Amino acid sequence: MHIFLGLEALQSYETAGDIVKKVRRTVTPSIKEGAKLLDIATLVEEEISSSGARPAFPCTVAVNNVASHYTPSRDDERVLKKGDLVKVDLGACVDGYVADAAFTVEIGTREHEALILAVKETLFAGIEVIRPGVPLSKIGGTIHHTAAMRGFNVLKDLLGHSLARNCLHGGLTIPPYDNGSELKIREGDVLAIEPFLTKGNGIIARMDGGNIYQLLRNGEIYAQGPEEKALLAYINEHYGSFPFAERWLPDSRGLPGLLKSACVKGFPMMVEADKAPVAQAEATVIVAQDGPMIIT
Repeated sequence: MHIFLGLEALQSYETAGDIVKKVRRTVTPSIKEGAKLLDIATLVEEEISSSGARPAFPCTVAVNNVASHYTPSRDDERVLKKGDLVKVDLGACVDGYVADAAFTVEIGTREHEALILAVKETLFAGIEVIRPGVPLSKIGGTIHHTAAMRGFNVLKDLLGHSLARNCLHGGLTIPPYDNGSELKIREGDVLAIEPFLTKGNGIIARMDGGNIYQLLRNGEIYAQGPEEKALLAYINEHYGSFPFAERWLPDSRGLPGLLKSACVKGFPMMVEADKAPVAQAEATVIVAQDGPMIIT
């Protein structure tokens, strides 16, 4: 399989992908009734770190109609209950190169078995059409058609994306529907394909409380007091442009000030507005000359 990508980059992507696959196998048995959301996220992040990578973003543990952009806070005591539908989204970063994946687990029942199967089928249908020169809209159109054929709606506001070194969102966005774009993928592009499906209307409500943040601009001129300046320096040194969790910070007292001055942004929690359960599946794919190379 020929790939127009430097050897160093390819090896780092493959290593990151192998780590993500290993961590998923390791943590899946722990995603069960009675498990704390915080323990799941912490286990994922610790396993990534102990494997020689670093978390590319806080592990998200999104339950039922919460679709995305939620990671537990340091004092989150919630546990999984029978019948919950939980999405786990994780990413590993090796030398700046990121592999990203997500999967859905139903806790103790099989009520959502068709939804989980459909989101997996939708993911792989989208991946199968990937070739150099294929329009992004064809990937999205395939995802939308496959979901509809199985009786589910896509969440149109939650997009796939390209990946680049030291950049979780590398410039390309991949809507889960045909948006008419003629922009074409190229050999060597690295894509995170991630459909979200639901029986609800697929409309997203944005809510506070996701506990995920990202540095927008660096420089002491934007930080007002000593707590803000110290925290800004810490975030820049340890996370750079990558997302981080408040629970990762040794001292978060300066965070409200950094949010107010727009040095840091908070990601809104994405919730299905109908309160319908949501399933997610995601894989990272390298675009090779003769087709897709799945690395997670």
